[in-house]
Amino acid sequence: TIPKDVVTNTLKTTVHSMVQTNLHKNLIGSAMAGALGGFNAHASNIVTAVFLATGQDPAQNVESSNCITLLEETEEGDLWIS
Repeated sequence: TIPKDVVTNTLKTTVHSMVQTNLHKNLIGSAMAGALGGFNAHASNIVTAVFLATGQDPAQNVESSNCITLLEETEEGDLWIS
């Protein structure tokens, strides 16, 4: 969870805008494009970084980076990301 203040002051946006952008880009956009393997924000880059940092074979990220990126606004107005 990212506090609302961090989203506003550091990222210079709003929690609502982040949630809507994820909905339109990652979920609706990926579905319209016929994406296979998940509706995500480049999970393979993150998985590859973890693989490199832990001595794993980065070529294997294809099997490990299928996911769906979800963003929601919490009751407190913070940004929840999964």
